[in-house]
Amino acid sequence: MGYCTSCGHPLGVGRFCTSCGHPVAAPPETHDRTDTAERPAVPVATPPPPPPPPPAAHPGQVPPPPRYPLFADEAPTTPPPAGPPGYVAPPAAPPAAPLAAPLAAPPAARHRPWWPWLVLAAVLVLVVAVLVGVSALSGDDDTPAARDDRASDGPRDGSGSPTAGSLDSRSTVEVPATAPPNQDTAGQRTTYDGDNLLDGVPETCWRMPGDGTGEELTVTLPGRTHLRSVGIINGYAKTAQDAQGRELDWYHGNRRVLAVEWVFDDGTTVPQRLDDTTAVQSVDVDVTTTTVVLRLVEVSPPGRGPAARDYTAISDLSLVAG
Repeated sequence: MGYCTSCGHPLGVGRFCTSCGHPVAAPPETHDRTDTAERPAVPVATPPPPPPPPPAAHPGQVPPPPRYPLFADEAPTTPPPAGPPGYVAPPAAPPAAPLAAPLAAPPAARHRPWWPWLVLAAVLVLVVAVLVGVSALSGDDDTPAARDDRASDGPRDGSGSPTAGSLDSRSTVEVPATAPPNQDTAGQRTTYDGDNLLDGVPETCWRMPGDGTGEELTVTLPGRTHLRSVGIINGYAKTAQDAQGRELDWYHGNRRVLAVEWVFDDGTTVPQRLDDTTAVQSVDVDVTTTTVVLRLVEVSPPGRGPAARDYTAISDLSLVAG
């Protein structure tokens, strides 16, 4: 900074002194006096002393760590220096928006517990076991082997062996009534249709509900045939075991036929009294006919014990031509 050579006032940025108007670059002005009076000398202004240096750092003081980024990222804590008269400071920048909080990590996947499936499986096993037990207690009478034998078309006698001249497999039968299907002790479905009378399998049967006394069964032969023997297995010739291991005697549990009459086309009637046996009981005849009517003359009451059933049963018929 310079001073006016005329009056000693500090100079600014113009070309003239703002105090006396003397040009900055002109030499000092001399005043020629015509009077003899002395004037006091104009004091020469002395420049102000330089500002003191900043205080030295204290020994052992550690300087603050550097800040990154190097540009200012927060509002100043001290007011900015004042400007010249009439200077208006620009408005402070708005504070930076706070950073959004990081998203929380998703919760770990939850695995379904496995024990409900184990309980469900145990319940299903228990239900199946109960159903099998109930069918074993309430079921009766058929076997897979018997059903396989029933499919055979060859003529048989009551023991299941082929018999020459038998007309059973080539004849048809009409029955007065039929008991509903059931299940055997193995849970297999069992039927009691009239066709079981002509299949040659003693372990299958025809049966009807209640007492069949006085009822008639009609067998139609393949044609006009000379018969030399007719026979019957007069009950349900089968045994089985229940779930408790008890033997079920279906022959004595169901009603058995105790007496019958065989009636042919020409009116011939042959009576037959039947014994307490599961074997075929036959009677000789000498007739030519196209139908055979079996009349149930006497039927036993139901048996006793776990195999007792109120059904009239016949396992097989035997018709031998000759």
